[in-house]
Amino acid sequence: MPARLGGTPLRRGKLTSMDSVATPSRSDAHWLLPINPAAHAEHQPDDWRTRSDATAVWAAIGRSQPLERWCLRSGYRTMRAGDVIWAYLAVRQEVCAFGRVRAVVEADGAWFVDVTWDEHATRALNRSPVARGRFGQVPMSTCRARATAVEVLCCAMEDLL
Repeated sequence: MPARLGGTPLRRGKLTSMDSVATPSRSDAHWLLPINPAAHAEHQPDDWRTRSDATAVWAAIGRSQPLERWCLRSGYRTMRAGDVIWAYLAVRQEVCAFGRVRAVVEADGAWFVDVTWDEHATRALNRSPVARGRFGQVPMSTCRARATAVEVLCCAMEDLL
């Protein structure tokens, strides 16, 4: 049976792992997904808090859990397949990855977002993460990005790519 949201079947995207999931448009719905690297400490390099490049931090998170599926405590009622999602590293306070929502699913009483990360854009963002001070939003849980944050993040992507 397909996952349902408010009695309506969830729209499922057909995005799969690929090099590029399309440049974000400012008119897309944009989400910030906070991730605490300290929750994956056993895999983190010793200098994970201070290194300028987030590549090793992102890779360590991927060794700790699948990067394609994230538990949601909020946002699952309005998030849709095809929406833009930005990975925000709490503690480091920066965006380090870009992807698209593939699906929002319920499993065993919990909600999850399945994400297709843009490998090219994520590599670029890992090398040059966007500091929270630039986009001005502190996501305490999964949330919609404000218009000002969307503008800064989209401009940063254009500059990096």
